[in-house]
Amino acid sequence: MEAASRLRVVFEPRAEPHATDLYAYDSVVDGVIGFEAVGETEIARYREDGFLLVRKAFGDAEVKAARATLHELVTSDAPACEAVYFEGSIRDLIPSLADEARDERRGLGFEELALGRTEDRLPELAPGVRFKYVRKVMGFADRNPPLRAIAQHPGLATVLERLLGGAPQLYQDMAMIKPPGGREKPWHQDRAYFNLAQKTPIAAAWITLDAATPENGCMRMVRGGHRDGPVVHFLRRDWQICDTQLMSSTKRVAAPMEAGDCLIFDALLPHGTPRNDTSQARWALQYHYVPVGAERVADEERLSVFGSEGKDVTC
Repeated sequence: MEAASRLRVVFEPRAEPHATDLYAYDSVVDGVIGFEAVGETEIARYREDGFLLVRKAFGDAEVKAARATLHELVTSDAPACEAVYFEGSIRDLIPSLADEARDERRGLGFEELALGRTEDRLPELAPGVRFKYVRKVMGFADRNPPLRAIAQHPGLATVLERLLGGAPQLYQDMAMIKPPGGREKPWHQDRAYFNLAQKTPIAAAWITLDAATPENGCMRMVRGGHRDGPVVHFLRRDWQICDTQLMSSTKRVAAPMEAGDCLIFDALLPHGTPRNDTSQARWALQYHYVPVGAERVADEERLSVFGSEGKDVTC
């Protein structure tokens, strides 16, 4: 129970609807089969597009072990992780949160970007009920061998070293779960969340533990959008890029994936996922990597680039 007392639990606001065409796309991403197929052509394509899809990157046994471990985490009364985020719809089951107003006063610090209520314990609901509302789990790789094995996969590490220009270091580990009816993750750049020097190369590895489809919330991206540099973010439905900026893009692509596929993308690439409009959950792991020795910075430096204050911009 000592571990549970240090847990960060976030109850997010109820999801607001998004425009139906916000995640429309012009094409579907193709990819290579296995990490060993990543050659100079694929590295050059990553530099140009901002992403690289590796199909069948992880075997069935690895995926099964990772999924079983993640399921154990989200159903445990004392999960071996740092944080658990719940969909806003769980508020209907918690009287003290049912009528709570959205917290628009939350700061933009590194640990403060969630717009909901943060507590230090799980809700008093049966595990079988509670886990149906889990949206995100963070900070688990060091305590869960099957999830650590995915993060440290030799094939992935080899590709990341080529992309980052140095030995990769795991910077952040998350599981992104989109339950039936689960909320969108609005368009954003991952770098806008990270207190790292702007010169630091950052790569994300998004690994599916079941099928990710256009209907259940597969990844959407702006092809080549990372080359346009940082984009100002706003606190709206999330810490996000303004919807109007994405609605005019003609380079939006979708990345349907099967269990065991791995999508690697640059942290400046604009991306997002729509709500899950199916009756099945969509489970994925997301790991972020930086070169060993990457320079950390303060909130103020990150916000001087990505924050809207003082830039005379509105959304």
